[in-house]
Amino acid sequence: MSKKNLDKKNRLRSRTIAFRMSPEEEAELSQRVKLMGYRTKQDYMIEAVLHNEVRAIGNPLMLIQFRQVLSRIEAELLRIRDASDMDEELLTPLRSMQEILIAFETGKASDQSNIVLKKQELDRLLHQSVLSIPHPGHAQDLDINNNHELQEEKEN
Repeated sequence: MSKKNLDKKNRLRSRTIAFRMSPEEEAELSQRVKLMGYRTKQDYMIEAVLHNEVRAIGNPLMLIQFRQVLSRIEAELLRIRDASDMDEELLTPLRSMQEILIAFETGKASDQSNIVLKKQELDRLLHQSVLSIPHPGHAQDLDINNNHELQEEKEN
């Protein structure tokens, strides 16, 4: 028999709620869940629906997701030649990351000491990812410096 699914107040979660989404909506939901640092869609959805706000949870998984999303955006920016080639879907994760960073900066989360720690982690991530937008006519590329991070991960 499987382990009982309990909420934070030790109540049994015995009800199933289901609904349909388009593949694009599901992909955006999955991306937001990962970017916000939640481990499950269930936790994200409950927080969003019942509390009308979602808290960004600063953890290593969140930082990894930011790095992966920035790498995908970098690849897409290198591929496109002008703004008309850019897919609107590219802006969705950027908006999500911007909302998260603004929330950290304005201190909307309830635990101020955690905000400082999370903000430091985000600052570390953003400083390690050096972004420069290529100018037309220059061979300058976006530079994501992940070598130092990869060495740290191998050592741990």
